[in-house]
Amino acid sequence: GSLGMVYKGIMTKLGNDTNVPCAIKTVTENATERERDSFLIEATIMKEFHTHHVVRLYGVVSVGQPTLVIMELMANGDLKSYLRRHRPDYENGEESSPQPPTLKQIYQMAIEIADGMAYLSAKKFVHRDLAARNCMVAEDLTVKIGDFGMTRDIYETDYYRKGTKGFLPVRWMAPESLKDGMFSSSSDVFSYGVVLWEMATLASQPYQGLTNDQVLRYVIDGGVMER
Repeated sequence: GSLGMVYKGIMTKLGNDTNVPCAIKTVTENATERERDSFLIEATIMKEFHTHHVVRLYGVVSVGQPTLVIMELMANGDLKSYLRRHRPDYENGEESSPQPPTLKQIYQMAIEIADGMAYLSAKKFVHRDLAARNCMVAEDLTVKIGDFGMTRDIYETDYYRKGTKGFLPVRWMAPESLKDGMFSSSSDVFSYGVVLWEMATLASQPYQGLTNDQVLRYVIDGGVMER
């Protein structure tokens, strides 16, 4: 992404010399002060979470440059990319495409995302940006809530700039969030519904054929996605 790189690394746990695979996120040297602060704030938020279906933060290295965020490694990447790689028409240079997830696997993933979000809600944390791109897939296909905005730059086209409010993920937002800027666990539930739609369609774009401006008006006026 434009904010930095993500590396696969090995973390040695002190005390028992155990080697643990991890993901190492960095901020580029030319990132603004605001971007650096945002990067560290996201990590500070994640530090509070200890549950199976939220990606675990191992630590932050803030001495020297670049700043490093050490996280649990999710070998299959984000859910949006995973679903698209498993479309029947996906071209990967191999003779046969990967099989799409089974209905049972989709159900299991949906349950795991719901479990992670229920934990966040119980902790009085409103995610505000739940989407397939922000859910991460482990090697064993366990799905966990991802890194709370740090992946935003990877999918810039999923966001819409509205005045001075910065980029908003309008295609995943509830009507009250779009209209009045109100976010709650209820608006996270609305976003979860869009994630279920993404899973059912192997990560098609919500409200396909509409511009971001049109989506904003359509949802505020009570419009819903095609079934």
